[in-house]
Amino acid sequence: MTLDFILFLRLAGLICVGLIVANFVAAPRLGYARNLAGSDKLVRQIFYVHCAYIVFLIAALALLCLGWPELLLEPGMGRVMSGFFALFWASRVVVQLTYYDKMERRKERFWDVFFLIVFLSLAVIFAAATLIER
Repeated sequence: MTLDFILFLRLAGLICVGLIVANFVAAPRLGYARNLAGSDKLVRQIFYVHCAYIVFLIAALALLCLGWPELLLEPGMGRVMSGFFALFWASRVVVQLTYYDKMERRKERFWDVFFLIVFLSLAVIFAAATLIER
């Protein structure tokens, strides 16, 4: 059973790599620079720093899942980390469903559903890794 979870965690790592790529595709598609042009310089800087830190966090998670997935299944800190990432991705689902503008989500229905499935999948994989019995 642990081997199955290692494969699921490696899948989560590949999904995270896809999210990293998606972040770089989203910036020009959503016009980050254009939309932030009227903002104060500090607001723009904070936005870009937050984006960079999120991408860095997802990259670190991808590296962990692809290189050392068994660490996320270990009792103690491994389970705590898996639990944290289960909550992290589950909260992303909640944000998408409750905070993002419904009209914008309807205009981009494919991407809305696609990313809901991505974030829900990650939440389920990490929740399962947290709860697996050995």
